[in-house]
Amino acid sequence: MGHPGRSLIIFLVLTVAAVAGAQDHPVEVSADSVMAYTAADSTRGGTVYLPVLGYTPDTGVMLGAAMLKFFYLDPPGRDTRPSVFSPTLIYTLKNQIMIFMGTDLNWGGGKNHAGLFPSYIRFPNQFYGIGRESSLDNEEDYTPEQIAVKAAYDYRIWRKLRVGGTYVLLRHRLTQVEAGGELASGQVVGVQNSVVSAPGISVAWDTRDHTWEPTRGLWLQLKSVWSLPTLGSDYDYIEYGADLRGYRSLGQKTVLAGQLLWTRMEQDVPFFVLPQLGGENGLRGYRGGLYVDNIRALGRLELRQDRIWKRLGGVVFAGVGDVAPSPGTLTLAADLWTAGLGLRYTLNRAENVKVRMDFGWGNGDTGFYLSLGEAF
Repeated sequence: MGHPGRSLIIFLVLTVAAVAGAQDHPVEVSADSVMAYTAADSTRGGTVYLPVLGYTPDTGVMLGAAMLKFFYLDPPGRDTRPSVFSPTLIYTLKNQIMIFMGTDLNWGGGKNHAGLFPSYIRFPNQFYGIGRESSLDNEEDYTPEQIAVKAAYDYRIWRKLRVGGTYVLLRHRLTQVEAGGELASGQVVGVQNSVVSAPGISVAWDTRDHTWEPTRGLWLQLKSVWSLPTLGSDYDYIEYGADLRGYRSLGQKTVLAGQLLWTRMEQDVPFFVLPQLGGENGLRGYRGGLYVDNIRALGRLELRQDRIWKRLGGVVFAGVGDVAPSPGTLTLAADLWTAGLGLRYTLNRAENVKVRMDFGWGNGDTGFYLSLGEAF
């Protein structure tokens, strides 16, 4: 989608209907400006429309739209959770496109959760190398084309304990690479036309009071994913992950939130699935592709203040982490830290759903982020 300091990005996101509901995987839109308006609040079901307009030198003019359609599969109750259908389309005048068609379902009084997330992407990106020694000076432009489907299901088996499974099937190819670059050399794993077929399992303990806007509780997930040639994958690799999140209320409108995230990948791992230190789901302040490797470890803290003025709130955050080829080479000596601040605009007071605008500073990089929902 482009990066601050490198290309001009101007997105106008206009919310023209209300949100009512929440989901664990909010739709994300990166941007340099945002204007949000909520037509009305609803306590059960609702729709949000997000028209998008943008420009970068790589893409030219971008046009798009996203929708979040919330609905309920259960009657009202204490454990009732919303479901959501969230199609997104972005198209550029250079014939580049991103399509997401997510469906997230909850039923059975919170016991059952399932998701289906097909996507198609043909959009410019950047490659900087692999490892913590990567540099912005080594940036290579490339355009991937990817068709993917992710399916997931988990079930609450006892109290707050959930077990589940996932399956990812994707086809990836590079339609354009920079001449003379590392990707053009063919030496990077994953530059060839590729298929990834990867089932996975997970176990989680979830005591959060809210999936979209938690104010107290814990969420711990352990997962394992296998990319298997016996299932048609071109790569044989294993992924392990641990994600611990905690929330503590410090008053009626103040929440302290923290996250520890660890990912390990082994064997024949293509570059386009390597864990990223930065970006929307990591340390905000580094672009997503700048630091990638087989191992990622990070920690981050946020102090969230709700409704400083009417629907407007604020956040300050900080984090530190590293990437490495093996666990024994992880270090804090690389000084890969971030700090930042942000604003929150409440779209729907009933479910406390927000537009999030964050600016982060890293050690030699910066980033601006616009999304729905909190970072974690």
